[in-house]
Parts: sequence; C-alpha cells; structure tokens
Amino acid sequence: MSRARRVLAAVAAAVLAAGTPAAAANPITISNGLFNNSAALAWSSAPTTTMGDRTVTRTAAGLAAAGPTGTVFHQTLGVSRYMFIGTHNHVLFLETPNGGGNRSVSLVDFTTTPPTERPILTVLAGSAAVSSPGVQFSVGTGDAFFVFAPTGTTVAGLGIYRSDNGTSLCPGPPPLVPTGQLFGEATTTQLRIKMGGTVLAACTRPPGTSG
Repeated sequence: MSRARRVLAAVAAAVLAAGTPAAAANPITISNGLFNNSAALAWSSAPTTTMGDRTVTRTAAGLAAAGPTGTVFHQTLGVSRYMFIGTHNHVLFLETPNGGGNRSVSLVDFTTTPPTERPILTVLAGSAAVSSPGVQFSVGTGDAFFVFAPTGTTVAGLGIYRSDNGTSLCPGPPPLVPTGQLFGEATTTQLRIKMGGTVLAACTRPPGTSG
C-alpha cells in the first residue's frame, strides 16, 4: 500500500473511532418511593461478612472486598467500616479518623475487572462525637443510594448516586442546617432529595433507571 493510501486509511479509521459511541452503563432498577433508611448509620465493624457473591473482610490493615470481578483493598488510615445495601449487595466503605477530621465514603465498583474503589464524599467532622455519614438506598435492589454527612454544625455532601459504579444521579444542595428528616425519593420522572416535605433537589430520572 502506498504512503498516501496508508494515511487515508489511518484518517478513516480515526474518524470511525471518533464517531463510535461509548458503551452505555448497565441498566439499573430504582423503585419508586422513599429510599430505605434502615441502613442509616449501620456501618459494620465485623471481621467478615458475605452477602450473595460478595465478601468484605476487615483487618487492622484495611478492608478487602471480593466479588464477581475480583478483589479490591482499602488501606485503613484511622477506622475503616463497611456497609452492604439492597438485594444486589452493593458495597460501601467508610473511613474515619480516630478523632475529628475528614470522613470519607467510597463505593466498590464491581463493573470493572478488577473492582475499583470510587470516592463518593469527603466531609470534615468537628469531633469524634459527630454522627457517621448516613446512607439510604432505593427500595429492593438498592441500585441507587442517597448519602449525607453531619459535620457537627451542618449536614454536607448530600447526593444520590448509582450503586454499581458511583455515578452521580442527583447532586444535592450546599451544606445546610437540617430542620427536618432527610430523605431520598424516586418518582416515575425524577430523583429527589427532601427535608421533611420540602424538595431540596430534583433531577430528571436518567435513561436506563427503570422503576
């Protein structure tokens, strides 16, 4: 093949690649209704827990989450705990200092091989007495979750995320002083963050998130 033809072929291949859409995320199920808040503050310190095809093991060194695509390790810097949510057994990690300081929530993404730890929020807590970040999950599968973190004076880091890969579905408002209970909610058309009867944030339900 001549040099000119090789150049044309390379250009054509580049154009074709540029026009190829990225693979869509796997469809998930977000059931309509208020999110389940039974998991609020239910961060586990158990040495090992298995739910379905996923196991989390906790040691002094950190957390190891094993599942269908392998294992990911989270190194402990202070105190590490974890949580399973929904019937699909999605896994969240919580890292807290021994006193006041940054508290971080992350998600284990089993859609990659090996799994990937996805950061969700990091919020500064004024002291060790401040409550742990709260999590609520969509009824049933738990394919979406609502998370927020008390700081000691406000609540920050509010947002709704996909539970499989950590993609943001509905960013919440800036830090606020709550005057009512916080809820996540799904309707046929929206995902909402609410405080009592007040809607703090409403986002169009994305494609591939059937109710």
